[in-house]
Amino acid sequence: MANFEKIQVVRLTAVHYQHPDLDRASTFLRDFGLVEVLREDKRIYFGGYGSDPYLYIAEQSPDARRAFLGGIWAVGSFEDLIKAAAKPNASAILDAEGPGGGEKVVIIDPNGFPITFIHGQALNDPQGDLATRALDKVAPVANQAMEKPRQGRFLRFSKGPSPVHKLGHYGYIVPKDDFEETYRWYTSLINIVPSDSVYNPETGEDSTCFMHIDLGETFTDHHASTFIPQDCLDILTIVKSLFLGANPTNQKAFVHHSSFEVNDLDAQALGHNWLADKGYTNCWGIGRHVLGSQIFDYWFDTSGNILEHYSDGDLVNNKVPPTRSPEAPDSLHIWGPNVPLSFITGQADN
Repeated sequence: MANFEKIQVVRLTAVHYQHPDLDRASTFLRDFGLVEVLREDKRIYFGGYGSDPYLYIAEQSPDARRAFLGGIWAVGSFEDLIKAAAKPNASAILDAEGPGGGEKVVIIDPNGFPITFIHGQALNDPQGDLATRALDKVAPVANQAMEKPRQGRFLRFSKGPSPVHKLGHYGYIVPKDDFEETYRWYTSLINIVPSDSVYNPETGEDSTCFMHIDLGETFTDHHASTFIPQDCLDILTIVKSLFLGANPTNQKAFVHHSSFEVNDLDAQALGHNWLADKGYTNCWGIGRHVLGSQIFDYWFDTSGNILEHYSDGDLVNNKVPPTRSPEAPDSLHIWGPNVPLSFITGQADN
């Protein structure tokens, strides 16, 4: 049963980044498969083919540094905005900028990052014909060994970026000593609960928690957030909306990556080749994760941030029991390239 004392979020809708070179960043984002929906003087809104009016805010940095300015979460009712505005370190209820309008509240989390709650956005009609790069605009159906539903239809594709459906998650790494406080803060504030946990076999303490949005019996993505302390990046894993972890080499909280859903492996692989041909730096992929099961593909943008394409992820609800498993080198992926150092550190020069 939902805890209605918490802010009831229904989905993660967008992330907000600052870039030292907005023009270069926007070129990458288009090659990544996002679509420009609104351009302002120092800010560009990018969307996908799903219902959210935008998925990514790219803003010109005031200096030469890149920055993450938080995630934007849609809430179930205006009453949830009232709850949010009553929390410590919260703004008043404000008009929301950008496509879709609505109203918002911004809260600063214990590590200094904003988290925005939004309600009343005007949503788009999803454009399913944009989900695939198949020339006939129909998503591919795979012929398997014992079942072959695709009969008399040939698969032909156009080269280009992976069309993006929605934002899946962002990965959040915090100092080990702040892990428990951050975990408690988020799980007390909003309706996220564990799907899977990874624990240290020596101490029995959780080192990674994959969190999904609790919508009761309604199925939702396996992880809307993951929490990891900073000394556990050797077993770093993936999440669906917020990803929380810890890193011994960095004593400040930082966002490791943001992840966007694409329709299928064909769309993902075509986008992988498109980005490679454009000369961008692959971080890790293509491969398949263990926890969450997603097919993943991570790339560095022109500012040094990591963005992920994912497809074919697990769904859970309140009938699916959470699991715990010990840390292990093979907990990250079942197939694909070996885990590179640059994924562990989040730094392209590694």
